[in-house]
Amino acid sequence: MKITNKLKEHGSFTFEKKGQLIISRAYDAWNKETAQSMCSECLKLAQSIKDKPWAILVDLTQWEFGTPDMWEPIEELNQWANKNNQKFEAVVCSLNIQQKLLEKSHEIFTEVNSQFFKTENDALQWLKSNGIE
Repeated sequence: MKITNKLKEHGSFTFEKKGQLIISRAYDAWNKETAQSMCSECLKLAQSIKDKPWAILVDLTQWEFGTPDMWEPIEELNQWANKNNQKFEAVVCSLNIQQKLLEKSHEIFTEVNSQFFKTENDALQWLKSNGIE
């Protein structure tokens, strides 16, 4: 007897690109497959702007966390971004636990300045003050 369990993505995300800024919004609870898809799409967008300093705004206000194995692809993306001209990461989150989880994933950053905000407007203002619009 052969049993195959193929997980499907849980949760979703959207991306918007404005100049040298990528805006990412996460929704619902994620598994590793969703994280892998998100990272793949983000990498495609970042490839097109990595010739100059760029930033990402990550909105987690509608995100409900994820499985522990979802962090591996995110850490790989962060390693790539750190070496490919990402300079800023603005994270909007409503829960302190979200901030703690992301702070751990940001430990890889040596070239990226990351900050946490309660509103997207505050995050956008910080990015603007650093030359990213």
